[in-house]
Order: sequence, then structure tokens, then C-alpha cells
Amino acid sequence: MPRPSRWPEILLAAGEEFREHGYENATLESIGARVGILKGSIYNYVGSKEELLLAVVEQPARALLAELDLLRADTHSSVTVRLQGLIRMQVRIFSEWYPAAFVYLRHLGHVVQSPKFAEFREMDGRYMAAVEGLLAEGAASGEFSLATEPRTAARAIVGMLDWMQHWFTPRGEVEDLALADELFAMALGGLIAGGSMRAITRASRPAAPAPS
Repeated sequence: MPRPSRWPEILLAAGEEFREHGYENATLESIGARVGILKGSIYNYVGSKEELLLAVVEQPARALLAELDLLRADTHSSVTVRLQGLIRMQVRIFSEWYPAAFVYLRHLGHVVQSPKFAEFREMDGRYMAAVEGLLAEGAASGEFSLATEPRTAARAIVGMLDWMQHWFTPRGEVEDLALADELFAMALGGLIAGGSMRAITRASRPAAPAPS
């Protein structure tokens, strides 16, 4: 009778190890110890530590892009509703794919030079473009009054969400949804009042010195 696959356990253990110690310091020995198997047994599933890292991050990356495509297909909801949906979706991905999603954020683009990571970087670019496009649409429709260009505003919102890798721990569907809506409220306040706040900050800046 064939033995059950240990692959799900290995993926979870690898995600925890990469998150806690980073790719450079993580070892297959320590990952195996978390599962209760020897390093050699891991080679029944992957050929290297790099391949294992790619396996850990691929699932949350593709889940995020799949949900983003569904969100972009929604042409009937307001920009505000879609932005709320995006932030809820992002927090849900962080929770459902914890800690693999944060391993993805930590290692994207600066550890592994695999062609697969190049594909992930392209996917990340699509995500940023979608957020920027959403904010530009909101500014054009009058829903938002941006304090800066849509590109900068999009980076600020995505940066706020990405920083969750340093403090977020899943607490259950209800509490995670409440957190997502709190983050959305903070972001929305800035997007709605950003234009007027920019005028206030400009008025408070010291005047440039007159040319001599």
C-alpha cells in the first residue's frame, strides 16, 4: 500500500522556515526536521532548495492573479466598491496562504534568478498596473481626489498591504475581514480628501528664497 504524500506538510514547513529565517539561511535539513523526515526524503519531491521556494510561492501568486482578473472583469461596481474588494481579497490571500504569501513578498525579485521568478515579477507588474488603473479611473470619475499621481498613490496602497508581512497573523474570517475594512477606510480617506489636503500642505510650505 503506497504511503501518503508528505508534500503538503513539506510545503507548509518550508514556508515557515523561509519566513522565519530567509531563503539564504533556511536549510533542507531544518525543513525536514519540522516535518519529521530526513533531508534526503525531500529530494523525492524537489531537486533543490530553489525549486522548493518556487513551489511555496507559486500557489499564492497565482491565486492572487486569478482573483484580480475576476475583480477587473467587474465593470458594474463603483471604483470605491472595487477597491474595497481588492483590499479584502489581498487580506484573504494573506490569510489563506499564510505564510507562503509573505515568503513571496519577501523574496520576489532579489533572491532567486530562476525564469519562473521572472514570470512572477511580470505578474507583480500586472497587479500594480491594475491598482494604478483603478485609482486613475476613480480620479477621472470624481470618486477620488488624489494628492498625487495614480502611480504614486497605487504604490502607497500596495506598500501598506505588503507591509503586513511584518505584523499580520491570521485571526479568523470575521476578524480578518474587519481588518481589511479598517485598512480600506484609511486608504479611502486619503483618496477622497487627498486633493484638498495637498492644497493645505502646499500653503504651509515655506516660500522659496528669492534669487539673489
